[in-house]
Amino acid sequence: MNKPLFFVVLTLAIEAAIATAFAAETKPPPPIPLEDIYTTQAVVTGKDERNRPLGFQLCFEDVLVKASGDATILGADEVAAMAAKAGNYIDSFSYFDRLSGRAIHDEQGSYDRPHFLTCHFNPAKIDNVLASLGRKTWKGKRPALTMIVTVNGRKRDGVLAADGDFDPDMRESLDNAARRYGMKVVLPASEPLRAAGLSPKTPTNTIRAKAERLTPLAGGEVSLIGDLTWSDKATGWIATWHIDAQDRAFTWSARGINYDEAFRVAIRGAMRALSGNGAPVSELPR
Repeated sequence: MNKPLFFVVLTLAIEAAIATAFAAETKPPPPIPLEDIYTTQAVVTGKDERNRPLGFQLCFEDVLVKASGDATILGADEVAAMAAKAGNYIDSFSYFDRLSGRAIHDEQGSYDRPHFLTCHFNPAKIDNVLASLGRKTWKGKRPALTMIVTVNGRKRDGVLAADGDFDPDMRESLDNAARRYGMKVVLPASEPLRAAGLSPKTPTNTIRAKAERLTPLAGGEVSLIGDLTWSDKATGWIATWHIDAQDRAFTWSARGINYDEAFRVAIRGAMRALSGNGAPVSELPR
């Protein structure tokens, strides 16, 4: 049975408040260089053996996507068995305490503290895995994406910019999604967006025409255009994305999701199109 909308919205508000309070006390690990496509991270509880296998599996799945540019690789029948033995493909790993610098209050010490688990995979082994699954490693410099994102929210509408006070949490979420998959993403500054006359109600075709100038001005090489619209009916965001790559135009969408997932859908889709693996998909294979 579907939950009443009031409870869905209330739950989202509580989760957001908790995340905001928690984020104020957490620290990020040293960033992974964008060109390092064989290193990934996952958040796990503690540093012992309890959650390490799960962390290894999560990192393994991410490195397959990151190295190939193709999220559909996770739907291959062989991946589950490989992920269960993910440690066989790892050269080294390390932990970073998300609460580093904060006093330990629980009885277990660092037993239940959240950590970033960073896994450095063996490049040759991952390349061989990709080949066995019918994929190629996406090597070479990856193009920087200029993202032009209109937002029609529950409370505020706007266009995401590199500066300004409109939804810095969304900016951070977008950066996290891009770094997770080894992509460089930039946003136009507020002034060029204003000068271009862009607003949340600007038609997509108009934005695409304006993007030719905005993309290099922001420091990107390829435009990724998107719209996030809050839907009470979908109890989440409806995200629609567009990119031109490999001499083709691609549009994909997802609905009823949070904006963190909306940005992951955007980055994974752009990667698949740019790497020549085919049309973007809205959901990861189950």
